[in-house]
Amino acid sequence: MDQQELNNRCVTLFQSPRIQTKLWNPRMFWEVGRKLNTTPDELTEPKVDLCELEVMLSAAAYEPSQCADNLNQREAGRADFIRRAVQSGQRPFLRRAA
Repeated sequence: MDQQELNNRCVTLFQSPRIQTKLWNPRMFWEVGRKLNTTPDELTEPKVDLCELEVMLSAAAYEPSQCADNLNQREAGRADFIRRAVQSGQRPFLRRAA
């Protein structure tokens, strides 16, 4: 999955009702400038690693992740750590976008 497709998946996950109950602001994960209210099509420039964000949002939305295996291959146990943190009610720190 390329970066654009991955970003689109993250934006879609971010709009899920389970994610919305967390009250996470898009500016935590995407560059949005000085805008307070953003639309999904404005979320194009990620601040964080999209693979890590996809794992976190998937766990919070109770959906299977499409990046977990890739992330665990890149760094052993990283996706598992992110999922456990979300499942225990925490929001883990994500690495900056490359």
